[in-house]
Amino acid sequence: MSDPKILLVSDNPCLAAAVVRHCGSLSGLGAVQIHDPGAAADALCRGDGDGAFLLCVVDLALPEEAVRRLAVASAASGVPWLAVAECYRPEFRNLSQELDAIDFVVAEAEDPAAVARYVDRLLKNRAARILIVEDSAFMRLFLRRLLRRYQFRVHMAASAAKALTILEHRPDIAAVIIDYDMPVQNGVELTRTIRRRFRLREICLIGISGKAPRSISAEFLKNGGDDYLHKPFEREELYCRVLHGVEAVERMLEIKRLERLRRMFLSMLAHDLKSPAGGIVGAANLILDGVCGEIGGEVREMAAVISQAGRRLCSLASNMQDLTRLETGRLEPALVMAHLDALILERARLAEATAAGKSIRVETRAPHLPPMNLDPDLIARVLDNLLSNAVKFSPPGSLVRLTLRQAGEEVVVRVADQGPGILAEERHRLFKPFERLSARPTAGEKSLGLGLAIAEGIVAAHGGRIWVESEPGQGAAFCFTLPMPMAFSDQADACISS
Repeated sequence: MSDPKILLVSDNPCLAAAVVRHCGSLSGLGAVQIHDPGAAADALCRGDGDGAFLLCVVDLALPEEAVRRLAVASAASGVPWLAVAECYRPEFRNLSQELDAIDFVVAEAEDPAAVARYVDRLLKNRAARILIVEDSAFMRLFLRRLLRRYQFRVHMAASAAKALTILEHRPDIAAVIIDYDMPVQNGVELTRTIRRRFRLREICLIGISGKAPRSISAEFLKNGGDDYLHKPFEREELYCRVLHGVEAVERMLEIKRLERLRRMFLSMLAHDLKSPAGGIVGAANLILDGVCGEIGGEVREMAAVISQAGRRLCSLASNMQDLTRLETGRLEPALVMAHLDALILERARLAEATAAGKSIRVETRAPHLPPMNLDPDLIARVLDNLLSNAVKFSPPGSLVRLTLRQAGEEVVVRVADQGPGILAEERHRLFKPFERLSARPTAGEKSLGLGLAIAEGIVAAHGGRIWVESEPGQGAAFCFTLPMPMAFSDQADACISS
């Protein structure tokens, strides 16, 4: 048997050319045209050789007798058929429904790929699973027949309990059609239960009812439903509503897939950058330390530039690695008892070297506190990011203040600069990855927009919070808190007062 194809029965050369060309490019399946309806009907009935067809597309411009014969042959061979025409006419739609076509599609000259897109969607539907939850056996079978016409895979449940069991075992179900009038648990209650139990799943929920008041549609939507249909409905309406839901689920799954790829790429990139970057910094520092012998002024200057660029690369790799850990929930602080005030003084001294290049003074006030439970490496990353931002956005000759104080059962660290400040309408974007605001670094420094997002994640992992205080043109102050153990609160008060 040959590879499955799409059979087009039409004597319209323009329609045939468009369907054959676009079906091949969209679905990857070959499309074959047969001009003679009688020969096409025979090919459908043979069921082998050239008759290995997945779908039959019939042009309704053919004589009605020929269309009817093709519809009979399609039913006998089990090959679904799609009715098409160059323009919409009510009699075409009525004929397609009478002869049990999948649907009626208008093939306009301005959009030659329309039929091919519809065909491609039908073929994709074969991988989409729909669950019908309906206590009426007649209605269940009726809905199943309608949905199978559009090539969906259909599951059925006569009760809410059975529906939940199916959803537990079939995580690939894309949409659920839920009748409101069911015993034990009505459709709105089931909708709420599904959203609560499967809150991490992408599922489209569509409510239906014929007896309930129209206002019940709002109850479905308010309790997690995506759409609602009131019986009786046209079968095309059912398909459109279900299809919109399925496509929305497919889009979200694709977004999640791409997001996983992005995280994987960032993680691999960070891992692969760290080792060579560290080697570059190490080699440059050996040259600067004179291990390789005496060097001239120009060589020393170049080695210093290489060392600084390598450190920036190491910092970038660490930021990307931290970001992927934060996004996947794998950033867990290695908590130890450490002195936060000593850590602040250490990071401030390191920041002074960078600040000196812009004639910026770093002023630090960090009273002695008892040791706290924190991850020194991660908190150092937060301090470095905040100090780096403050220096980056401060004008030459200005002041950056770093302060530490106790506030009840927590400590507050504040990094304030004299830069341009932050616009109120941009504050909601501050702690999002890769975001860049309207304010620009005063010396053209580069930034990927990762520092604040990482700082927020690290602080949250310690049980603290981070925020900004700013007025445009008056600088910005970034503050974060860390919880202080109850036993140390009185000691801290004594240390600060002394």
